[in-house]
Amino acid sequence: MFDFLAGAGLFLAGGVVSIFAKEKTKAVIFLLFAVAAQFFILPEIIATLLSGGYLAMPVYFSQPIGEASLQLDPLASLFALIISVGSFLTSVYSIGYTKMYVGKRASLSAYYFFLGLMAFSMLLLVVAQNAILFLILWEIMSISSFFLVAFENGKEDVRKASLYYFVAMQIGAAFLIAAFAWASAASGSLDFNSFTSVLSNSGNVSILLFILFFIGFGTKAGFIPMHTWLPRAHPAAPTGVSALMSGVMIKLGIYGILRILLIAKVPDYRIAYGVLLVSLFTGIYGIMNAIAQQDIKRLLAYSSIENIGIIGMGIGVGMLGLVYNNPVVAILGFLGGTLHVMNHFIFKSTLFYGSGVVYSQTHTRTMDRLGGLTRYLPLTSSMFVISSLAITGLPLFNGFVGEFAIYLGLAKSFSMNTLPMVVAALIGFSGLAFIGAMALLCFTKVFGVCFLGSPRTKYKSVPNEKERTLLIPMGILTVFMIGIGFFPWFAVMLVKNVVLQFMPVGSLPFFQEILPTFGMFSTVLIAFVGLFLFFLGLRTLLLRNRKVTVFKTWDCGYQVGSSRVQYTSSSFAQPFLRLVAEFVPQGIDIEKEPVLFPVGASLESHTQDLSERFVFRPLVAFLNKSLNMFSWIQSGRMQQYILYGLIFLVFLLVWIFGIR
Repeated sequence: MFDFLAGAGLFLAGGVVSIFAKEKTKAVIFLLFAVAAQFFILPEIIATLLSGGYLAMPVYFSQPIGEASLQLDPLASLFALIISVGSFLTSVYSIGYTKMYVGKRASLSAYYFFLGLMAFSMLLLVVAQNAILFLILWEIMSISSFFLVAFENGKEDVRKASLYYFVAMQIGAAFLIAAFAWASAASGSLDFNSFTSVLSNSGNVSILLFILFFIGFGTKAGFIPMHTWLPRAHPAAPTGVSALMSGVMIKLGIYGILRILLIAKVPDYRIAYGVLLVSLFTGIYGIMNAIAQQDIKRLLAYSSIENIGIIGMGIGVGMLGLVYNNPVVAILGFLGGTLHVMNHFIFKSTLFYGSGVVYSQTHTRTMDRLGGLTRYLPLTSSMFVISSLAITGLPLFNGFVGEFAIYLGLAKSFSMNTLPMVVAALIGFSGLAFIGAMALLCFTKVFGVCFLGSPRTKYKSVPNEKERTLLIPMGILTVFMIGIGFFPWFAVMLVKNVVLQFMPVGSLPFFQEILPTFGMFSTVLIAFVGLFLFFLGLRTLLLRNRKVTVFKTWDCGYQVGSSRVQYTSSSFAQPFLRLVAEFVPQGIDIEKEPVLFPVGASLESHTQDLSERFVFRPLVAFLNKSLNMFSWIQSGRMQQYILYGLIFLVFLLVWIFGIR
């Protein structure tokens, strides 16, 4: 446990030391500390994951925290793994990405200090077993990430997005404070293990407590309707930070839900159905909105919401398996959810890194201004398309593995003799398939519009891939995407003990029942690839001395001389968006001269998030109206403010003597 804490401390030390380094060497210094941290952290967490044991260390603070336990169990180890590796890869990526800020107003000292602080707080967060210590670390994580989102604070949209993010995090934290305070008061202790007595019963108190925890953690994760900060914060943050937030930080909301579930043991059936339903809506709503976006990072942010929904569906299936005492369904649900936590970190980080390469070379995130990047950025294009295939859940890549486990868990649910469960499984199975189809449409649009065809605008400079530190993290993660896709058995064994934590004692034989299914993947996929290569080689052999004439068919205008006849991101998605217009309302602004043949014209389409439109904007308007009713209090007169203080002191004295 000491090595783990030392590794976490090295991230913080790297951030502090980089403050005093020269501007051009800050990135390298932070990277050296991040590399050193891996040697301390990875051995302990991998050993814990594989053995299923745990490491614990008591720490002592003054009141009100008192004695607190730090515990590294398999669940904490899984999330610590993606935190540590994700922070390391971001430090590599930042070497190349932050070069554009050297000598400018933005402070790289702040960037690396808060990056180290964020990694440090996230690592300690997953091992904290004390309510107050957990909340303190949660706030440090939120505040450090706020400063990272606000890094380019000279831009008005960045300032607005960072403040929106900060307020959203404080709302989520308020629910967590209420939940932890209630659980601590009811159990008489701040230790997580003491909450079992409160959360394990099926009464109204445990249900209300779980709802409070779910809202608090769900705000960080991005479940609807608490998701609205993601599409604002991710585009505003530097790309390395966006990758760390989307690939890692939002998963800590999932960690919190899983930790509470682990404390509660078997959940109430109403909670289980609720989690599955909310997750399904989150997945569908997230990907529908992703398809409508024109900003590549905003699209990836909505896609993260979709994938949080898929993870939540896995957790919901696992919870229902526990409720109905079906170990196979429970194992498959939790297995799918935990695998997708890891897989989403891999492919979503790669996609964000790829979008950062595009932005650093073209200085735009608007897809309608891009195109033809494959010829300039071949390595980025190759890794981006592999990530796109992985995120859509297609075989050969890692995204398929976790989703397949969830599909299998839903399919096994049909054998239950419980009508609500069968109906829920049918809806969940259909919904997950619908999400997969929409994801394929979404990332076909992203890759086709950004990387294929011809450039839609003239780039200020020729895009290139000279900065290799931007490609190294993408390359490492791409290897894992393909490796897990072809050999999923190893990934399943890595999370085995995490899944078994949620199961009753003696569930290992049920886990071993499903292992051959994943072991069979490798044989089938290798045979498929071998067959493909055989026919490819045969075709090459047969045509080696023949001239092949290719006739063009409809190609979306990509082969014509003018880029104006190509599909735009909006026109590509328009047929689908018309079908879901009630859920993704669009506004279209047209500007043209009121003449028969106008010289110039422009059309701009934009979407509006229903949660903002019907929940948050009316709420903010109501608060503004309510608070304005008390504006007379702020008169600006010093005498009046002194009178307020005097009235408060008199009230306080009366209250004190009244108690006595």
